[in-house]
Amino acid sequence: MFACLYLPPSPMRRAVPAIGPARDRTSLAEIARKVSPRVDVRRENLVVLDVEGLERLVGDARAVGERLRREAADRGFAPVHVALAGTRTAAMLLAAARAGVTVVAPGGEADALAPLPLRTLGELASSAQPLAPASRPPVHSLESRTTNPESRIPGPGCLSTLSRWGLRTLGELAALPSVELSERLGQDGVRWQRLARGEDTEPLVPAREDEPFESSLDLEWPIADLEPLSFVLGRLLDPLCARLESRDRGAAALHLRLRLVTRALHLRSLQLPAPMRDPKVLRTLLLLDLEAHPAPAGIDAVAIVIDPTPGRIVQESLLTRALPAPELVSTLVARLQALMGEGRCGSPATVDSYRPGAFAMTPFAVEQKQESRSRHAEAGMQEPSLEPLAPNPESRIPSAALRRFRIPIPARVLIDGHRPTSVRTDRQGLSGGQVRGWAGPWRTSGGWWKSGDSRRAGWNRDEWDVALSDGGLYRIFEDRDTGRWFVEAVED
Repeated sequence: MFACLYLPPSPMRRAVPAIGPARDRTSLAEIARKVSPRVDVRRENLVVLDVEGLERLVGDARAVGERLRREAADRGFAPVHVALAGTRTAAMLLAAARAGVTVVAPGGEADALAPLPLRTLGELASSAQPLAPASRPPVHSLESRTTNPESRIPGPGCLSTLSRWGLRTLGELAALPSVELSERLGQDGVRWQRLARGEDTEPLVPAREDEPFESSLDLEWPIADLEPLSFVLGRLLDPLCARLESRDRGAAALHLRLRLVTRALHLRSLQLPAPMRDPKVLRTLLLLDLEAHPAPAGIDAVAIVIDPTPGRIVQESLLTRALPAPELVSTLVARLQALMGEGRCGSPATVDSYRPGAFAMTPFAVEQKQESRSRHAEAGMQEPSLEPLAPNPESRIPSAALRRFRIPIPARVLIDGHRPTSVRTDRQGLSGGQVRGWAGPWRTSGGWWKSGDSRRAGWNRDEWDVALSDGGLYRIFEDRDTGRWFVEAVED
């Protein structure tokens, strides 16, 4: 036997968000769990539970329904429709259509559903979590229950077609020949017919009660160093990661709350690039972050909160190169950031600017690269190579490359009139010489409106391409604001 709790939509609940769907969802689930541990939260206002074997504890089916109705009334949620039947589908349809407590003996579902109007199917299937069983992903968390766009959901157009045929009740739909219905409406029509007959197409999947992934510890003596703090973090992270593994979850973010001896709070948050649940890796990331952002005083209480997310599913391929694990990459990046500073470690990316050498640092995205390579392998395409292309010996078209210096090299330049005549530097292997040929100048400027920000100061310079007596081709420029010259690149 299955029972269903259905809370009809109310204009008052829509107008007052504070007591709206969030409270309805939690309260209905709590009411159901007071009677049975096997609870399936189908929707914000629709809960199904398995009541098999409760006769000795609660009583017969009528007693179970009355107890559920009383529990809902005591919590202030009335009227709640309660229905009990031999199938989950029949219990949901009866709860949506009839007020009060409805009990149908096993085997009588089709007869009980026959007089219900056809629009009952549309009312239940019009929400974000449809009634159609094919649309329910097998996820055990209420927050993760969303409509799967790839599943085959019976469309509302099928019900409109059935109404135009003159069908008005579920019994009339259930009585149609299944073969002829499939020939005219396809599998959508067959699914609606099975729902109208009260048939279940999948077993009940109980939803686990969500519990926060957090842990805290009050210390007997204050801690000021990272070494003793690492043991405390390990003691807190080990059981948290074990719970994540048992729930097939990973940590998407780590929140560390340190209570200091001054009664102040030192808060740190880490956004992880991929779901992780290795306690050693998480402890290392927290210690590296605290090394860069130490607590200003001794610590007498530690608390860790984890934002869970579904665990990673990695499908290895024989056609693509293996990538390092995200845990190793995250640890390496954290160590580099602790050494170089925040914002100085990542993947370079171009920016929309005319500023010479402008770029931005973005976090490493190992998962995206792996996904891109997997798509290339599945499509049978060759993965784009990151190695430089070898020159074609048959090609007679000359090619040149500009090798830029990340930090321009200061230079001493002699000017004859308006052009450079000699370029000298103190850089070994780049002594310079007399100018044999030149092209320019090319004047570029910009960012003058940001001159107040030292990190984004403007630029104003003249660029030259010169051929020197040492046989090299160089790109030099003059900073017009300071009058200094630099060698920016060498042409190979």
